[in-house]
Amino acid sequence: MNLDEVVTEVAERLSASVVLVDRAFSLIAYSTQLPGVDKDRVQSILTRSCPPEARAWYESFGIADTTRPVITPENPDIEASSRICLPARYAGAAYGYLFVLADENSAVSDGDLTAAMSLAGQAGAQLAHTARGRDDMAVAVADLLEGDRKAFARAITRIEDSGLFPDGGALTVLAVDGLLPAPGARALLAPIGSLTAVMIPAGDGAVDPVRSVAESGAGAGALVGVGGSYQGLRSARRSWQQAKLGVRVARHDESMGPIAYWEELGIYRLSSCGPTSVVADAVLTPSVRALLDHRNVDLLVTAQTYLDQAGDTGATAGVLGIHRQTLYYRLAKIEEITGLDLSVGAQRLELHVGLTLGRFIFEHLGTEEGRNGEQT
Repeated sequence: MNLDEVVTEVAERLSASVVLVDRAFSLIAYSTQLPGVDKDRVQSILTRSCPPEARAWYESFGIADTTRPVITPENPDIEASSRICLPARYAGAAYGYLFVLADENSAVSDGDLTAAMSLAGQAGAQLAHTARGRDDMAVAVADLLEGDRKAFARAITRIEDSGLFPDGGALTVLAVDGLLPAPGARALLAPIGSLTAVMIPAGDGAVDPVRSVAESGAGAGALVGVGGSYQGLRSARRSWQQAKLGVRVARHDESMGPIAYWEELGIYRLSSCGPTSVVADAVLTPSVRALLDHRNVDLLVTAQTYLDQAGDTGATAGVLGIHRQTLYYRLAKIEEITGLDLSVGAQRLELHVGLTLGRFIFEHLGTEEGRNGEQT
């Protein structure tokens, strides 16, 4: 009996609507919907996920630890009616939950619940097997993206054997900082440090699976970096490095997030061209360092805004909310400190790159290297 059949059997035995979710509250299967079903169940079916506040509500009743059915009361705050939770357990752990929405005019007997709990146990065994397979695959994905040479070779074989990523087929890797709703059956996930890596094969339909997963993560409040699309599993590490940079940029520059695509990172892409110290030495010229070391916030903000506005003094004064004479004074001071002539395009470019990329490197990439002992 597969999971769809388990859900159907429970629904028929209890004359109820039934939803099966895994332990992360991602939707696995559901029965035919009966009239009067609450909004919370409808949302879980449409989005294949459960809102965080609803999940916290159900877990507060100890459903992860109990071996017995649990009745949760009505909760107007999450627009959910009373329901019965049947833990889908296996080998002492809950791998999912069957939520039963019985008709208020029909009674559920103890015998019916006992039979339903037996079916929930069958679902738990199947979910456990699937979860272990996912755990093994998560290790393979982590080894593919960040493992040593031997681990990398084992990961290639393991993932190729899964059949999810055809030999030489295109793939994209995402880095997610935060919660991620269930990304679909063909995506492979792996927790790596504080991020979740999501590896997605190229789609063959009208819906772009990469954009769909990225938008679902952003919709749940996560920052998402999206690497480039490349051919073959051996290129996955390259896409992953780009995706991680995307997350860092999204943290640093709100205008680039919450989804930062590698193709759209612009000047920030240069930070991936070598070790941090080498890139810093290249972009933090003596002129740029002089302005940074001066530590005058007004001058730093003025310089960045003036350069972002392509040297348009009127637009810069408007953005900063200052008089043009004040702007001219500050620009003259910036030229004095840096020794640059801001009327010369190459010298404006030197300062613009140095301020934009140099500050990013030291504020974010340098901090992460110091914490993780990595080199970007």
